[in-house]
Order: sequence, then structure tokens, then C-alpha cells
Amino acid sequence: MPSALFSIIDVFSTTPYKGNPLAVVDVRGQDLTDTQMKLITRQFNLSETTFFFPPTLPGADFQLRSFLPYGWEVYGAGHNILGVWWHLAHANLLDFSKPDTRAGSTEEFTFHQELGGEVVPVKVIRQRTDPNDTPQFTIAIRQASPKSHAAVHTDPSAVAAVLGLTASDIGFPSAPKLLPQIMSTSTTHHLLVPVSSVDALNRAVVSRDKLVEQLDLLDSRAHGIFWFTPVAESDGVATFHARFFSRGMTAEDPATGSAAGPLSAYLYRNGVVRSDEEGKVRILVYQGLKLGRQCVIEVRLAVRGEELDVDIVGGGAEVAKGEIELPALSTAF
Repeated sequence: MPSALFSIIDVFSTTPYKGNPLAVVDVRGQDLTDTQMKLITRQFNLSETTFFFPPTLPGADFQLRSFLPYGWEVYGAGHNILGVWWHLAHANLLDFSKPDTRAGSTEEFTFHQELGGEVVPVKVIRQRTDPNDTPQFTIAIRQASPKSHAAVHTDPSAVAAVLGLTASDIGFPSAPKLLPQIMSTSTTHHLLVPVSSVDALNRAVVSRDKLVEQLDLLDSRAHGIFWFTPVAESDGVATFHARFFSRGMTAEDPATGSAAGPLSAYLYRNGVVRSDEEGKVRILVYQGLKLGRQCVIEVRLAVRGEELDVDIVGGGAEVAKGEIELPALSTAF
């Protein structure tokens, strides 16, 4: 049977087995149907699987498509996209002959991805202290401008019930009136919920039925719930611990870039973080700690009048690679 090459990349960590695992499937030269990609995604049973193809739009280097295990195709730029670009760099599938900038042992390159019918730039930073050493790669991805939706949840008790918490656990001690809200980037919507402490963050146990009920009540487009709390700053950078659970995932997600990016906008618009004199904000989001992972998502926000630009930044580590047989065309999802 025909097969495709794949790699498992731990994203948002440079330590194997500590990041958010992503299946990356090389389908260049293959003509896969949507059903075949959904079947492969369900077989890996990770939070997401991403396929890369030759581009179909001018200016793009690769076309990317990402799926959830239950069959939804997603277009938000999180670990599903950052992990692919880390793999492309690590596997030497990119042209590194013309850096945009070079400063000592660090070079920055710009590539372009085709995702959801749009072509957008991606930054790849390569660091190599010795020509004979394996280079280290960091990826910076510009997300679609984050949007704050009118769906603000005004019933802390109902949200708390989703998480197995009490109403007093919702909100920050420094900002008790901060309310849960639907935020989005591209077509990916999540319910963001501030909680009062690391203890509350870790005590939470999601009720899937109540989660689906509350998401449908607020915005049926919402994928999941992202709850977070502030911790001590890291080298002067506002830092948060977070967790995420989706209606479409079989387990908690160790790192959720499509929620961490909009989080920066939520915090900025609610006055929790402030921009510097250049209109820039930087936050760090630690996620997956409850699962024995240690994912670090760096989020960079730039204020342009009423518009906000958001980049998510991180690295990866390869933990497995091989071949997977392609499903027969007759196999139903």
C-alpha cells in the first residue's frame, strides 16, 4: 500500500517528551482526500495532525492543512503550524541561502505558508555557534489579528461548574471584575477564563457535558476552554500558567497557541498588562505542567492604533519518525 513519511514533534519545548506532540505528515506527491487525512489524524489521536503539500497559491513555500481527531479542519496558527515549520527547518527542507538578517551566530529567514486560502509570512531563526554543530531553530508565527467577542460570560457560577470550581475561583485577586470571554484568531474561537490562583488552576476538572452546554450557549463556534492565572514575572516579563480542554479532544491539550495569542489581547484590553513606549507587550505562557509537560509559549503583541499584531514564538524537538500506510479510498471516516 502507498505510504507517507511522518514525524512526531514536541512543540513549545526543546526537551523531548516535554512539549505538545504534533504529528507532521509529508504528503508531497500524494493526492489525499479529506477523508484520508481525517482517518490518519484519528489514528495518531494527538490533539492535532498537520499535513504539508506543495503550494497552490503564488508566493507560498508550502501549503498546510490541520485536523482534529474528530474530523474538524482548523485554521488557527498554534502548535499545529509552529511545529510544522520547526520540522521543515530541522529536516533541511527550507532554503537557507538568503537570510534576512545576520547577527553573530543568529540568522533570521522569512518563508510563506498557504493556510486556509491565505498566504502569510513565517519567521525562522537559526542559531549555530559552530559550523559543525546542529543548528537550533526558533519559529515566530503571525496570527490573524485577535478579536474580542460580545460573548462575555456574566455567570461565574456556571463557568466554575464547567471546571469543577466555585464562583470565588473565577477572576484575578487584582482584577476581581475580570470576566470570561470568547476570543478568537482566524476561525478559531475559545472561551478564556481567568482563575484566582495556581491552586484553582490545578484543582479544575472539566465536565465535558457542561463545557459543550456553555460553549453552545455563548458561541457555537468555540472549540474549548482556556483557563489561566498570573504567576511571578520571569525576567520582568508577565507570566501565566494555563490549561486547555476542547470539546473535540480526547484529553487535555499540553499547549494551545491559538488561545495563548488571543490571551495577550484579552489581558491588554482589560488593563492587566500594558504596552511599552514602542507599543509592544510580551508575555510568557506555561502550559502542560499538570500533565508532566513543560511547554513555554512566548507571545509578542504590537499595538497599531486599534489593531493588534500577535506573534507566537517557540521551538521543538523530534521524538519519532517513520512511515504510515495511507487509508484505502473506500475506508469511511
